Amino acid sequence: MRKAFVIILFVLILIPLYAGDYHDVSLSIGEESYKWPEMGMSFSYGVNIGLTNHLELDIWGTSELVPVPFASNIFRVELLWSLLGERSTASKIAGSALNTLIGIGGFYRTDNNGAGPLVSITPLTVGTPVSGRRERILRTALGYDAVNRELVVSFSLISIDYYLRGTWRDYSF
Repeated sequence: MRKAFVIILFVLILIPLYAGDYHDVSLSIGEESYKWPEMGMSFSYGVNIGLTNHLELDIWGTSELVPVPFASNIFRVELLWSLLGERSTASKIAGSALNTLIGIGGFYRTDNNGAGPLVSITPLTVGTPVSGRRERILRTALGYDAVNRELVVSFSLISIDYYLRGTWRDYSF
């Protein structure tokens, strides 16, 4: 488990260094639950990289805090598509400030070495890379753990993306 966690952390730190000039990069934090209906508290973290004006790559992790810190973790890689307009224009002109995201990807769980495909929907995002911040509201993902033959459901009430690259500060006026 420690090796996987160190590798994921290393990748999360290095990815923003290789993003091209067109791509925006953000760090994300939030709360998320994927062990429903068990009680507990967990938090999510990740890196989002814009690939095109509609497509982005998300590398996410969710770790349990309560009852046992980091006893259970899930790591995900997803490609997300914005449905209601451009998420970014790669210029000082902002994309659609209200959007919906759908995604497809895969996950790995450290508590039982589970892995499999997943699909997700984020019905509402508020903000753009140009503004420097975006909130994702009511994010829901559904996956199938092919190793353990079980369904994995994750839900996040809200998570926040803080953009490091691709904001209004990066474009000359």
